[in-house]
Amino acid sequence: MLAFFAGSVFSQTTVSLCGTIKDASGQAIADAIVRLGQTTYDNGFGQAPYMTTTDNSGHYQLGDGKCIVNTIPANNIVRGDAFSRPIFTNGKVLFSMPQDNGRVTMNMYDLGGRFVKTVMNSQQSKGNYAVSIDMRGISSQFYLLRVTINGQSSVLRLRPVSRNSAGATFQKSPEFQTRLEKLAAVMDTLRATMPGYSIGVMPIQALNGVNDFMLTKNTTWNGDTNAFWGSGYPVATGGVTYVVLNRTNGTWADSQIYWSIQQNGTKTRLDKQSTVTVTGGGRFYIYIDPNDSNDGHGNAKYFDFVEFAVGNGSINGNNTTRVDGWRLPLQYRIHTATKDYTRGDVYEMFYQPRKAKFDEFINEVPKEFTGMATQNFANIYAPHMTAINYFNTGGVYANYFDAYQDSCKAHTPGAPARTTAFNIFACAGTLSGSPTWGGNYNRHVGTLPQAQWCDSTKFYRDYPCSYYSKWCHRRALGNVQYGFPYDDDCNQSGIVGGVSGVQWFGIAIGW
Repeated sequence: MLAFFAGSVFSQTTVSLCGTIKDASGQAIADAIVRLGQTTYDNGFGQAPYMTTTDNSGHYQLGDGKCIVNTIPANNIVRGDAFSRPIFTNGKVLFSMPQDNGRVTMNMYDLGGRFVKTVMNSQQSKGNYAVSIDMRGISSQFYLLRVTINGQSSVLRLRPVSRNSAGATFQKSPEFQTRLEKLAAVMDTLRATMPGYSIGVMPIQALNGVNDFMLTKNTTWNGDTNAFWGSGYPVATGGVTYVVLNRTNGTWADSQIYWSIQQNGTKTRLDKQSTVTVTGGGRFYIYIDPNDSNDGHGNAKYFDFVEFAVGNGSINGNNTTRVDGWRLPLQYRIHTATKDYTRGDVYEMFYQPRKAKFDEFINEVPKEFTGMATQNFANIYAPHMTAINYFNTGGVYANYFDAYQDSCKAHTPGAPARTTAFNIFACAGTLSGSPTWGGNYNRHVGTLPQAQWCDSTKFYRDYPCSYYSKWCHRRALGNVQYGFPYDDDCNQSGIVGGVSGVQWFGIAIGW
């Protein structure tokens, strides 16, 4: 089969980028996320994102090739040898013409080797180019594209459906023709992200080379947990003393922060009362400037809550939750005479600009998730809670998990029937009542041996998964946090219960 391609190079988009990430003092930064480009995809159709994390020495590598030192000059002049061979990325074929008056031909074939169409047959001058493909009248399936440049041929496997920034397919529009664009600027960017550090952005012009990052801190956290929590709070009888702490770094005064027991409870201003005896169960809410009620439903724009089950001097089950979305930095401490239990967001999040947290999210997630943080600056929405639902039936990303669900079903025939991405994120539909598979899909562990399904070192390591939940866990103390409805499976939710002799329960709210 495909005998006419004999001697040519069967090429897919590959990268061989590596480097080291350090802080301003030269110390290696471990577990930083590095990704290529905003979309993180080689073609946007089921391929793994070009995303990785640094090891304990701060090293990273994207791709499995040998890292070659990038020789692109510092003044960023575009060179003709930026691409050693044609590549297909973000819906376009990128190639380099090493000399003037060279001939470029591109012919498309189906997987059976049958000719489909000629995409290009022309002479070009020296430089770097991008070719988009006119797909009107051609079905959305995989094809082979044979690219010949000055007699040297490569074969690309592609599925050329194009989407705009909002995700809508536009390849069938009348004006969409095969286009040749000369690349006069950089071809892509590398981005490095670590909670509490500035975002590293590095333009690149070649898909191989060494690219080192230095990240600077954007948090002023000094490590003094005793000062953060304070002491001397009263010990309640008949319940537990709740202490509300303003840790917004001076952005909001105590007179602008309110709390209530249950959502419909009386809102009490923090400067009037900061401690209260709590018993029973429900939710303890904290609001910032609740008179700013512009969410369209008469609710405070900025709020968060702790779920509680409290007895007489005991904590029977308390937790924070990000199941519906991330709103504000929130952390609690259960204080007893002998031990403290602390859960919630890491301290660094209380001491960095609010915008930095949203920027980190956008720079850590693939394109399907970036809209979660841009619809409303008050929240980073969970993927099943978006006002514009990308993941449900009819949404542009409803099939986000389809191929992976098929793989899981082949691996474990008893896996639930295929459902939408929305139902996976919400643990609904066929996943309702199935915490194991709700966790397996969201964490991308369903094709691993069953003994590894609860191995947290395997969680969120590959596409597709809930990158929203991954973001929340990376910013949680001990990496435990409710990131989706069944995140208590494998004890990942951070619930604390069965604690007696509680002297006080502190809740810190940040900005």
